[in-house]
Amino acid sequence: MGDDDLSASIAHIVLCCMAGDGLGRTNANSFAHPGMHANFFIHGVLGFLHYQSGQFNTDFKKAFAISTNASRYLPLPCLMADLYRGDQGISTLHLFSGLIPFALSLAGQEHRYLGNLAIAGNIVSLCLYSHQHDRVWGWYTAGAGVLAYFCTPHMPQKIVYPLLLALIESCAQKLFHVEFSTAPGPPRR
Repeated sequence: MGDDDLSASIAHIVLCCMAGDGLGRTNANSFAHPGMHANFFIHGVLGFLHYQSGQFNTDFKKAFAISTNASRYLPLPCLMADLYRGDQGISTLHLFSGLIPFALSLAGQEHRYLGNLAIAGNIVSLCLYSHQHDRVWGWYTAGAGVLAYFCTPHMPQKIVYPLLLALIESCAQKLFHVEFSTAPGPPRR
């Protein structure tokens, strides 16, 4: 086992910890948002097993390849579907924007440009949502998404990619917040 494999395993453990925390904070009324956390958690577990497969004498390459595609195409659409859960049309559109490239990748017909277009569309939609609802963590989540999905091809992906997914997870957890409105009190004299 090399240092890269150990570092990649640790990076996937970090992703598991962040996603596990997100799963623990999930609201029962939300169905798409846990999809993001569960997706990252499963990818983290499979990444750890993949990079430690020499220790287990088991090959996790195929399962890891599927979870890598799932972690690329499904988390942002799940997040956006949950943010727009009040509007069934937009929510469904976001879910299908991730399901189509993921299904193509499962069928062995991955279309990278279509996948990148779907990811970019979800990032732009997240920026619009963040602007409309004054959510600064939405901007941070979008920036982390750009880093993870568009800036990692030139970096050692097996370490940087899971760490950037953990950053997306951390920012997305802060995107949801409770707003308390204070009722106006009696007028001051």
